[in-house]
Amino acid sequence: MTTPPAAAPTQAARRGLFTTDPDRRPRPGTPTREWELWLTGPDTLLEMPDQATALMAAAEHNALAADLDDGSPLQPANHALVLHRGYAWRREGAARSGAGIAVPTLCWTARCSLCGDLVEDEFIPHHESAEAAAEDAVGSREWAELPTGRLVCDRDDTAHDDARAQACARDDDPTPANTIR
Repeated sequence: MTTPPAAAPTQAARRGLFTTDPDRRPRPGTPTREWELWLTGPDTLLEMPDQATALMAAAEHNALAADLDDGSPLQPANHALVLHRGYAWRREGAARSGAGIAVPTLCWTARCSLCGDLVEDEFIPHHESAEAAAEDAVGSREWAELPTGRLVCDRDDTAHDDARAQACARDDDPTPANTIR
């Protein structure tokens, strides 16, 4: 069911849709409909039978709109928003029980200084420091660490073999590291 354009929400109704202040929260949808989908480009309201259907329809519409977006500044913004009793629906709490809010963090992984390969088995390990990533590569994955601190993977070719030989020669050297030669 499509709402006629005269009854559709206006562009100005988009601001503050997700505010927590109930007095300032706009109601672009129909209060008597439990679930609706608001297509903002054509300002169309579609009645939905339940929450799951509304969420799936919004995801499909938004994915298609993103795929069709050619980057032109003349292309109208076209998004699908799920409405509950006329208000923009927002999930309360985490997406699933036990899940917290995602926080970006910096992590490290080892890369071969010769070929650029990453340390990986079934996944690429991430460490809290560059030193921990290097220790993991050298200690448990049979990589070598050059005297300069750079890492060499276990690839079998002349360049890698020569670099590993240089690392082994440095390890066998009885001269203390702080001694001038």
